[in-house]
Amino acid sequence: MVENIKLILFSFTASFGFGIVFHIKKEYLIWAGLGGALTRLSYLLLLEIIDKRFVYTLLAAIIASLYAEIMALELKTPSTVFLYPAIIPLIPGGLLYNTAVNFFLHETALMLENARDCALTLVGMSIGFVLISTFTYYRRVYFFSKDIASHFLHYSHRKNS
Repeated sequence: MVENIKLILFSFTASFGFGIVFHIKKEYLIWAGLGGALTRLSYLLLLEIIDKRFVYTLLAAIIASLYAEIMALELKTPSTVFLYPAIIPLIPGGLLYNTAVNFFLHETALMLENARDCALTLVGMSIGFVLISTFTYYRRVYFFSKDIASHFLHYSHRKNS
């Protein structure tokens, strides 16, 4: 339990620091850190109930992406401002490192296992982001096109009167 709290706090700090390094506006830094903490929290909870790496990574990426989209709508800023810091806890740096070490030590079985896990993590993250961004894109296009259509209908109706 204490280890999980530490991981969540470290994720907040890492995401906050990522925001500083990449010049996110000061008023968004706390939100960027909270995105990282939320992503780590969801990842740890999903890890407890799901045993498939691809699935729990996919769901954690969906949560991070939803958080970014909601914050973007609320604060009227691009979602990438919140998405990039939020995904920091999901990046499989340890797996990539272990894959490289096992490659150089000629431990083929461990290398392949780590490479597979790394690939599953990255594919799960990618699909999670694409699902949410596609959904929100089509939602925006649909509502935007309805607004334009109603504007033109209203304008043409007034013109004919």
